[in-house]
Amino acid sequence: MTPKKSSAHEPGEIAGIEVDYSDIGPGVSPRERATGYKRMVQIGLGVLLVVVGIPMIPLVGPGWAVVLVGLNLIKPDNHLVRWLRRKLPVVPDEGPVPRRYYVIGALLLILSSVFGWFYGAESTNWVRDALGV
Repeated sequence: MTPKKSSAHEPGEIAGIEVDYSDIGPGVSPRERATGYKRMVQIGLGVLLVVVGIPMIPLVGPGWAVVLVGLNLIKPDNHLVRWLRRKLPVVPDEGPVPRRYYVIGALLLILSSVFGWFYGAESTNWVRDALGV
């Protein structure tokens, strides 16, 4: 007696347990596809920020901050992020970072960029005068 082979849409029996695979379809679900697209956009934006941030390092602008944000977008769970989460008391060790910290960071980045744009050369002179150079 040969057992009847069941197709993917017919109920079957495995080890005496009735199994129904009718709700499982082949392929990738729309949710998985959307998550994949979001991750690809996130990686693309991270690469763009790294490429834009590298010339900003010697020029006026927050180059290192832009590069670090870009690297964090490429690989969100890296050693630097885990170290910062352990060292900063306001950021939880696990789970999402509260939105207010992103807003505060963005505001500080914008303020430092504006300051560097308008007072970059003068701030260099201030440092030279303070050091007596």
